[in-house]
Amino acid sequence: MSRVTHRYAIEAGDALIAPAHHASDENGGWLMSYLDMLTLLITLFVLLLALTGNDDSNANDTTLAMPVLGVPTLHAPAWTPNFYVPPRADKRYVPPRETAFYTPPPMAPLTPRMIMVNPAPAEALMARVESSPTSAVRRLTETLKPLIDGVVVTQSAQTLNFRIENRLLFSSSNAGLTDAGRDVLRQLLDSLREFEGEITVEGHTDSRPIATDRFPSNWELSTARAAAVLRFLVEEGIDRDKLRAVGYADTHPLKSNATAEGRAANRRVELVLHEPDPPTQAKKR
Repeated sequence: MSRVTHRYAIEAGDALIAPAHHASDENGGWLMSYLDMLTLLITLFVLLLALTGNDDSNANDTTLAMPVLGVPTLHAPAWTPNFYVPPRADKRYVPPRETAFYTPPPMAPLTPRMIMVNPAPAEALMARVESSPTSAVRRLTETLKPLIDGVVVTQSAQTLNFRIENRLLFSSSNAGLTDAGRDVLRQLLDSLREFEGEITVEGHTDSRPIATDRFPSNWELSTARAAAVLRFLVEEGIDRDKLRAVGYADTHPLKSNATAEGRAANRRVELVLHEPDPPTQAKKR
């Protein structure tokens, strides 16, 4: 081969090799640009995450952030509260405090004063009591002296009681007044007429049963005897509006019904005089 031919061969080989090398340079350039772009994007994401963490004023998490595209982020600074926590005090026994009570100031001693009571109402009441028929026990006792063995006069706070045995007023198992019974009641008429309160005529029997056509039981007998006395008083001029008749049968015994003496005491008629309420005193202005 001649020198000229060798020269052309070298140039031809260079021409074949040169295009291959140029093609390799063109294929590697786009990859470098792609990597540069990825790097910039990663840097941008890191900056955005850092700015977001700084804007959150309440974030206090100290854990690592999630890696972005395989690149771990830095530790986010933990937020530390700026206040002082005092040490825990020891639990010691604290004695209870005494409760303060309010003590009022001492009061001045009370000076006793004399209260004058008007004696006029009391004197008027005593005068009325003395003049009342219910207070004339001694006078009635003197009036009934001949019959004192069969009539008992008793007095309580509001009542005056004439207790008369049945033998002085009625015959056995009968409700009609005897002549002697009418005489006994006539001796009480003056006091009964003057009396202003109510008068209750009570009929009482013993416990022995009675069974007649007129009196099936002691209730009818005691009520009939009380009504007989009441009718006699009305006939003699006693105001009927202040009279009452009640039959108690054997429910209010004075003594035991086991003896004849006790049964005789339980068979009785009582005139109960109820003291009227005193009139109210007019208030002086």
